[in-house]
This record gives sequence, structure tokens and C-alpha cells, in this order.
Amino acid sequence: MAADQLKWQRQLLLEHTWICRYYRLPLPTPLLVIGEGRSRAGTWRPQPSPGVLQIAAWLIQEHGWEVVLEVLKHEMAHQYVDRLLPGGSEPPHGPAFQEACRRLGVHPLFRRAASTIPGQLAAAGRPTGAWPVLNKIEKLLALAGSVNEHEAALAMAKAGELMRRHNLDRRRGRPDSTGPEAQEGYDCLVISTGRRRSPPHHLHLTALLQDFFYVKTISYSLYSAAHDQRHRVLELLGRRENLAVAEYVFHFLEDRLARLWQQHRKHTGAAGQEKNSYCIGVLNGLREKLQRQESDAPPQRRADDELPADAWTPAVTCSSLVCNSDPELQYFLQERYPHLRTVRGRGRRLYSASYEAGQSEGRQLIIHKGLKQQQGNRGKLLD
Repeated sequence: MAADQLKWQRQLLLEHTWICRYYRLPLPTPLLVIGEGRSRAGTWRPQPSPGVLQIAAWLIQEHGWEVVLEVLKHEMAHQYVDRLLPGGSEPPHGPAFQEACRRLGVHPLFRRAASTIPGQLAAAGRPTGAWPVLNKIEKLLALAGSVNEHEAALAMAKAGELMRRHNLDRRRGRPDSTGPEAQEGYDCLVISTGRRRSPPHHLHLTALLQDFFYVKTISYSLYSAAHDQRHRVLELLGRRENLAVAEYVFHFLEDRLARLWQQHRKHTGAAGQEKNSYCIGVLNGLREKLQRQESDAPPQRRADDELPADAWTPAVTCSSLVCNSDPELQYFLQERYPHLRTVRGRGRRLYSASYEAGQSEGRQLIIHKGLKQQQGNRGKLLD
């Protein structure tokens, strides 16, 4: 265990440096300790100088690194307050601490005093009967598993139409507002790929989620304490009901792409290097199908603050426009990641035969099966 703790300690020191650099905070590097007790997830002590920051070993052993980072940033917020207001009378989790949390992009669930640690981000869960719109989408996606091709396609289209209407209705007639009090219902969810590098088709998959499922997507590398290496992860940001659907769609498509590729390779003898072309073809074919469904959707009654009239044209998806016109979501994203940059993938060779075969398959693809409630703090997943 001592060797593991040394690795964790070294990684947390690196994380402290990277967090200070990203959020542009001039905090000195503290003495970082891995604690053995179970009473607290983390602590900060300003003495002896430059301070002692402790993270509990059980937290690292029992939770994902994204949770560990939120606890680390919570303690760094205490460090920030001590440095900003030395010897002041500010209460431990008062206004100055909350401002420090905002500066550090700390998740709202981790800005409190001692409380239950969520099992993962977006782990607030959904009580039985909550989010009626999500329950309806569950039923429609279950119907989309019908053996009747036309019935299945209609159920999937209705699920998409319901999501569009739900998100548009939320934007209508509501005064724009930003700030912590306006972010209730917004959350983030981290999905690990388990890989050191993301496959090329992930760029197309994450773009699909962002363009059609009312979430923002961020991709980065995150340390895995269990493997002592960094893995690529995808973070989704949005309203919790949209996160539930988008997370399922990600796992559904990852599983379906693998199955479709194996079938294609078995029937055609395609070489392994053609897999990327095939997967991109499937995703682009599905994109065409979703664009067609949005453009065919009946026009909605307009309101003064409604979206532009081209919201249902294939070139600009309705969900992209909803996300871009949602000030609360933009604020939530900007607060967590104030210095985002866009990285474009380099062009890759596509094998036309495999790409076109995948594209044809994607145009027929139906997303189906329903969501189900998981036990504990796992959040909302689809089966």
C-alpha cells in the first residue's frame, strides 16, 4: 500500500500544479499527505507553512479520480481563502469559500461542509416517478425495440420529438438568468473509455451527442488510480434528464458499433485498418437520419424568445441551438472550464467501401431499449 500511496501523492501534487495553472491561481505547493482515517475525505491546515493538504486513502480506493479531484479542489478552495484572507473571521464555508469554489470550478455538490460523497458526478440520482418526460422517453425507446421495422422507427422518432419539445418548452417564456442559483438541474457526468487514446470515431460520436442530445461534451485525460495511468474520458454537461439519455446513447452506440463491425468484417473480409472508416460511416449515416427527423418535425408554436426559424433545418440541429441559447448551461460550462480550447482532429484516410457500408447501416440504425434505475448513487443509465 505504501507504494500505491506514493504514486497517489505524486499524482495529486501534479494535479495541484495543473489546477493552479489552468485556473490561474498563484497558490504555493502544499505538503500533500495521504490520510488513513475515515472520518474525512480531505482536510486543509495552513500550518506549518506552506500548509498541509490531506486526501484520504479510502476516497481514492473507493471512488473515481473525478471525485478525488473535486475533493482536492474543495481543499484548495480553503487554501485560497487562507491566502486571500489570512487571519480573517470568515466562516469555514462562507461567502469567501464559495467564491473560491467558483474560481476553481468546484462541482456544486462538493462545495458543502462534510456530506455524503457522490459515487460519481451526476450521481444525484432520480427518485421514482421523477422527470415524467424521461419516463415517457423510456417507454418510447422500449417500443423502438419492436420487431416491426416501421413501428420501431416511429417510436424512435417520437422519442426524439419529445426531447425536442421538452427542451424547447423549458426555454420558452423563461427569463434568462445566470449564476449559482440558476443552475439547479444542471450537472456533469464523466464516462471513462478505459483507453489511453480515444479511437478516431469518438470525435464523430461526441459530436453526435452534442448536436442531437442537448448536452455539451468535453474530452480530456484523467488519471486512474487502479491502473496508475491516464485514460481518455468524456465529460457530458447538461440537465440531468438529458445526461441520462446521452449517456445511454454513448454506451448503446459503442456496443452497436463493435457488433456491426464484426458482422461486416465476417461477411466482407474487410481488413482491421478499415474499422475506423466503417464506424465513422455508421455514425454519419445515423446523423443523416437524425437530421431528417428534426427537419420533418412539425413546426412548434413560436414565442418571443424562441429559437431562430431555421432550428429544424438539417444544417443546424435544434438541440445545438437550444444548448447555445441556454445561458444557465453556458454559465455552468464556463464556470467549470473557463479556458476551453477547441482541438480539431487531423484528416484520416477513409476506405470508401467500408465507409459507405457503414453509412448505409447507420441510416437504418434504431436506438432502442429503455432506461432503468440503478441502485445507490450510480445515477441514471439505460440497460
